[in-house]
Amino acid sequence: MYKQDTTLPRQAQIRPGLLEVIAHSLQVINITHSWYNIFAYLLKPINFFVTYIQSIRANQADYLYHKRLAHGENFVCAGGVWMSGFNEIKENLIEPQARAFKLAPSQLDKERLPRSDNGRLLFLLSLSQRGAAGNGDWEAYRAAFEDYITHTEETKLRVNDETTKKLMDKLVADYKKTGLKKEGEFFENNDSGIQDFLLRYLHYVLLGLDPFDDEKMGILNDYHYDSRSAAYYLNILGNALQRFRFTDWPEKLEKVIKVYEESPALSVMEGGQEKYNNMSRKDLAKLTVSIMAIAGLIGPFTLCKIVLGNQPLPEYEGQPTKDIDVVNFWDQINLDDREEVKNYIYECGRLRHPVSNTHKVATEDFTARVGNRDIEFKKGTIVFIPMVLASLDKSVYGEDTFEFNQKRENLCPFSTMFHSFGDQTNGRVCPGKAIAESMVADILINLGKSRREASAMNN
Repeated sequence: MYKQDTTLPRQAQIRPGLLEVIAHSLQVINITHSWYNIFAYLLKPINFFVTYIQSIRANQADYLYHKRLAHGENFVCAGGVWMSGFNEIKENLIEPQARAFKLAPSQLDKERLPRSDNGRLLFLLSLSQRGAAGNGDWEAYRAAFEDYITHTEETKLRVNDETTKKLMDKLVADYKKTGLKKEGEFFENNDSGIQDFLLRYLHYVLLGLDPFDDEKMGILNDYHYDSRSAAYYLNILGNALQRFRFTDWPEKLEKVIKVYEESPALSVMEGGQEKYNNMSRKDLAKLTVSIMAIAGLIGPFTLCKIVLGNQPLPEYEGQPTKDIDVVNFWDQINLDDREEVKNYIYECGRLRHPVSNTHKVATEDFTARVGNRDIEFKKGTIVFIPMVLASLDKSVYGEDTFEFNQKRENLCPFSTMFHSFGDQTNGRVCPGKAIAESMVADILINLGKSRREASAMNN
């Protein structure tokens, strides 16, 4: 049985309120009680409500930071135990992970996740790895996704070809048209601006689709943006939205699957290959739709909003981050030095991750220090990995942790922004990391130069 080193300080740094103490105690009881604890079963309806509310709030970095201050490095929230120590986060990101039906702390509807015609689960985020109770499906399907979509020679060539340059020119024109502002139509209108660019750019680079084919782009826009495709996979919200608003979700999903399956990237795939566990072309298309819906569009969009100043830095309790305007730093960096631009991206991401946390499932019983006592947790417990909190550790980043400094040491090597610890990974690092880095850098460089040109003209 794993037993955490409890000699390290894990105490709370602020006094939580009474309701917060009660909620935390309820959550501890909920995931540690024995089969014979009738009292715990009576509390299940209350705990369901607490878990659901916390699972929404736990996507916010400032909420997680408060939880660590209030309860110590390890705390129980949203139906799982959160281990926020720097070394625990690092270890959990580089060792194989068992998985459950979770998207960060939100519960997924397992019936809506992509499956092959014979019922095999295809969804990478819910498949366990070898070494953590996995059967090899994760490794096979991940390899197919990389071999045909993210890591091909064609994909690398498309990143900087004439077509992507045309898309970038349009993005710059949209930015100028909206007044170079860090809010408004450039970010909110999915028919132009940054959202339109991401839809066309990523589907061209990854799948080889014609970004100027308005019919196909319209199908993708309608599903991913207008119909909130990510919500389709969520348990409670997804069912509610389909019943009362997006009643045609299944039909729209099938249209997108067909577009993906017939794309240049997937059309060359031969189904039934043993190294991909006999995955079919349609299987890969279904998987790709889910990845683009849940991460492939939302992740880059969120990162772009952060680095372009549209999404303010979190208000970490007792810290000055909310007053930092990253645009002031963007306007000063050397746009001709891609390494400096990359460091700017990573410093923005350090202070506000596009995705604040992930999870694993404990494959054995374990003991962890919560507050001032050791608690035993059972095999099967959800262990949340608050990646953003590793980036806010003063013992690692020093007294200026909550200040903006793109020149700080170990910025990229220690980054957890892409579900890895720098270049160290268990294999679950974002498969599009290199593409995202290059694309966001290009966006910053091109939009940044247009800002400086406008500033020079005004002066």
